[in-house]
Amino acid sequence: MIGRVLGKRYEIIEQIGEGGMANVYKARCRLLNRFVAVKILRPEFAKDNEFLTRFNIEAQAAAALSHQNIVSIYDVGREDGIEYIVMEYIEGLTLKDYIKENKILSWQQSADFALQICRALICAHNSGIVHRDIKPQNIIITADHVLKVTDFGIARAATASSATITGSTMGSVHYLSPEQARGGYTDFKSDIYSLGIVLYEMVTGKLPFVGGNTVSIAIKQIQETPIPPKEHNIAVPLAVENIILKAMNKDQTKRYQSASDMLRDLERAKTNPESEITTIEINENDRTKKIPVVPVDTPPIKKTGSGAYNAHTVKEDGKQNKKVVVWATITALVLVAAFVIGVASILYPGMFGNVGADEIEVPDLLGKTYEDIKDLYKKQNVTITPIQTVSSSEYGEGKITSQNPRAGKPVKLPLEIEVIISKGLDEIRLSNYERKGFFETKLALEDMGIIVKEEREESDTIAEGIITRTSPGANSTVKEGDTVTLYVSSGAGEQKTLVPNLVELNVQLARKILSDNNLLEGDITEVYSSKSVGTVTDQSVPANTEVKAYSRVDLFVSKGEQQKTKTVTITVPQDREKTKIKVVADGLTIHEAVHTKTEGAFNITISGKDSVALEIYYDDSLSHTMPVAL
Repeated sequence: MIGRVLGKRYEIIEQIGEGGMANVYKARCRLLNRFVAVKILRPEFAKDNEFLTRFNIEAQAAAALSHQNIVSIYDVGREDGIEYIVMEYIEGLTLKDYIKENKILSWQQSADFALQICRALICAHNSGIVHRDIKPQNIIITADHVLKVTDFGIARAATASSATITGSTMGSVHYLSPEQARGGYTDFKSDIYSLGIVLYEMVTGKLPFVGGNTVSIAIKQIQETPIPPKEHNIAVPLAVENIILKAMNKDQTKRYQSASDMLRDLERAKTNPESEITTIEINENDRTKKIPVVPVDTPPIKKTGSGAYNAHTVKEDGKQNKKVVVWATITALVLVAAFVIGVASILYPGMFGNVGADEIEVPDLLGKTYEDIKDLYKKQNVTITPIQTVSSSEYGEGKITSQNPRAGKPVKLPLEIEVIISKGLDEIRLSNYERKGFFETKLALEDMGIIVKEEREESDTIAEGIITRTSPGANSTVKEGDTVTLYVSSGAGEQKTLVPNLVELNVQLARKILSDNNLLEGDITEVYSSKSVGTVTDQSVPANTEVKAYSRVDLFVSKGEQQKTKTVTITVPQDREKTKIKVVADGLTIHEAVHTKTEGAFNITISGKDSVALEIYYDDSLSHTMPVAL
């Protein structure tokens, strides 16, 4: 995959991430000359229609969101069986890696991070989108400690479906809400539960629920109460602990009812960490109400003599009570067994056998005409629901391009199958682009999905850089993916030009000078260099060389010096049980966490050019400085 160019635009440079559904690569956008992240669906899933549906939903959901705490989506494409999404490229590490590196985060930093995640959720929830997979692995931290929520791979518009997909519980089980674990109703409050676990992990360095397998963890998510955070970290203030416990309430109606409510309490906790925050969200139906007495016909108790109870009656009642206890115990055991089997069948569909009497294998609808089969399965209690129409080069107009759930999957009746229907390829009528500028025309056509080819030709009447004609011509109809050739004037007769010296110039200025000198920009390659970032270090055609006008010149551009790294050992004081240790490198805090004396020491990685001056603080007091040569 490295070196491949997708969409004739995105050049794959290196792999930077790996996930369950897709791999992520760093790429360079040749058109806009910027780095982007390209998420490519794994080959084993590329032919799985359910995964393709989720992959498309990720792009559609995330592309609709615009927020500083959400990773931006730039483009979506398909090429030679490769499904990909082009996203904002972010230099940084995941919140999961940050927690592993720092062990325990301070409650102040944890609250700040949670506030940023809340703001991202508010934006998504206001657009009707439930993320469904909030976890530290899906949150990226920039160098400026700005958090970016990514991976909307299992997000769905809440208005499209309010229930978890049967037999396909998704998301990481350690952060799964109880309703997701049991395949129940999922809404915005499911994201709040997951955020509560993320905040718990930040302030304690531990997950609230762990187990030997996903089923046991899922059962704990449904049944068990977490150990209060203060028992793991005494520094956690009461307000923060109550926010976590409220967000993690098993009952959806008793959690925060919105991310905005949680954000308000987090802001209160930052200014007053011991403020009173109720751990239960009061729902109107939960308030105390006067309940009328229900009359019950109760048989009188038999007595003998002066008010003594009949011994036989008491004995029979005792036997009856024992029977009730026995049957209640048996019933409880049966219910528990059924519950465990139910959870396991949700997390591992198919583990208890094949399709039952009240189940059906999902029919294969791909390529079928929706109008022909929309009522075909009604007698079997199966409904086919169209949710979207899309352009498609693979399927003709009216054909089903994807379905959810996938074909062949055993599911319980009644069944609803969501389908996406092809509207064919949109026809585009070409305008008259003669005497228009090349670059603005190229961008306009590419925005419509048209591939643009450039050809130069001499013209005595049209100025250089202006379009002389197109192929196909004006008023012709083309479709997405077709190629249009733009013929651009190179002026009268063959021209020659001298290549200017571009070394030491900023790349943007160098590109302008190339254009001013009737030369075309070639490939731009980033290289390590002692020169400033963005400075041209070399050019493919030497300065003052005479070449034909509109020749291409490749540029080599500095991406700065290659950073050196070194591991440094920091000693933990032995004169106290716990110590807050902060490490500052050249004025920038690179580590801040509470350590126990049993650790003895820990390692941190320092990066820089030649040397770094470290300052070590114990409980906010400067202990010593440490120059580090790299």
